[in-house]
Amino acid sequence: MQRLLIPFVAGFLAVLFFQQAAIGLLHAANIGARIAFDTTAAAPSGVPAFVQDAVLGGLIAILATWVLRIDSAPSAPWLGATLFGAFAMTGLTIFVVGPLSGVWPTGYLLPRLGSAFVVNAVWGWGTLVMIRAFMRDVA
Repeated sequence: MQRLLIPFVAGFLAVLFFQQAAIGLLHAANIGARIAFDTTAAAPSGVPAFVQDAVLGGLIAILATWVLRIDSAPSAPWLGATLFGAFAMTGLTIFVVGPLSGVWPTGYLLPRLGSAFVVNAVWGWGTLVMIRAFMRDVA
């Protein structure tokens, strides 16, 4: 149970503490169009967008833990977690969650992809930080 719960909680909290902070910093620098802690209802669930992002982050963190084989060992895949966040989270958001919400990946995606890679890379790194912090007590 802890193999599922710890990564989910870590991914959920990484969205709130790391990803939303990165979104806010990019928005303050006029680089990203999204705002941090967006409370508009997200389709198809109808919950605030940042809550939907946090749940999605928790689910993807479970997958990241399995793919990267993250455990409480002294060495950790810092680069792997960052790249996993950048590519897997961005790809899933654009090609799976987006179409479910009615946003299709058409047109010029480069500006959207640039900020998404940065924000999701921060999420990947933050997820590993959280997982390592929580697993330190488990080992």
